Amino acid sequence: MLFRLPIALLLLTSTVVPAADPPAPPTAARAAAKVKEVIGHMGSCADRPGNTLAGIRRAIEAGAQVAEVDVRTTKDGVLVCLHDPEVDRTTDGRGKVAVLTLAEIKKLDAGTKFDPKFRGERVPTLREVLQLGKGKIGVMLDLKEETEQYAQKIAAEVREFGEPKRIVLGVRSVEHAKQFRKLLPEARQIGLVPTVQDIEPFAAAGVKVIRLWPKWLADESLVPQVRKLGLELHLGTGTGTRAEVLPLLAHEPESLAGDDPARLVKTLAEVTGSKK
Repeated sequence: MLFRLPIALLLLTSTVVPAADPPAPPTAARAAAKVKEVIGHMGSCADRPGNTLAGIRRAIEAGAQVAEVDVRTTKDGVLVCLHDPEVDRTTDGRGKVAVLTLAEIKKLDAGTKFDPKFRGERVPTLREVLQLGKGKIGVMLDLKEETEQYAQKIAAEVREFGEPKRIVLGVRSVEHAKQFRKLLPEARQIGLVPTVQDIEPFAAAGVKVIRLWPKWLADESLVPQVRKLGLELHLGTGTGTRAEVLPLLAHEPESLAGDDPARLVKTLAEVTGSKK
């Protein structure tokens, strides 16, 4: 004999209720509360074109403490914000930044390839980024070039249009660290170390924060090495999801970067149990 369940009961039994995220362990909550700084990678490159004023505005809205941009020099010596040495991937143009003038770069559309709704977004100058961020958000400069002229121009722009005490310098060499310690002593530095062998030389050059790639964390000796040298730890989270962030919190980083700073800020708030 077949028994037929009432339709309402069938609907009830077939409905799958998604499980809520389990509470974060107390150690993760304590570590999340110790994160002093959320840095929006290229502004907020998960939901805005990277290295644009739209991305900086989004990082500000998200409540990030810092927005990061990459700095390169045009043919006519102007500092602009672009990740790649070429404009091809993120704009409707072609060619290397170093062989294009500012006027040529300013004609390019830096938004449509990301999403047509950002059509008309332009490649910003460093000056524009500093002016937008002033009084609203710290700015991290990923230093893409090594020349003395480049360093001098960055220092001059920061002093005239930015806030030196709220600038974070992403230094990629010991030479960078030493150079900018003289040019912008008020600015903080994060050592974007090329290899793990560079941690100690960067520390010796006065760098106080070291960025480790998450893939490097498989080497369990690295974080203790950073701590033994008296340095702070900076880690990248991808888009800042709970699944990405919780394993990183085991290392108690002082700062975290994410492509989606709004999500990262929200994740940290959820882990700490705050109402942000």
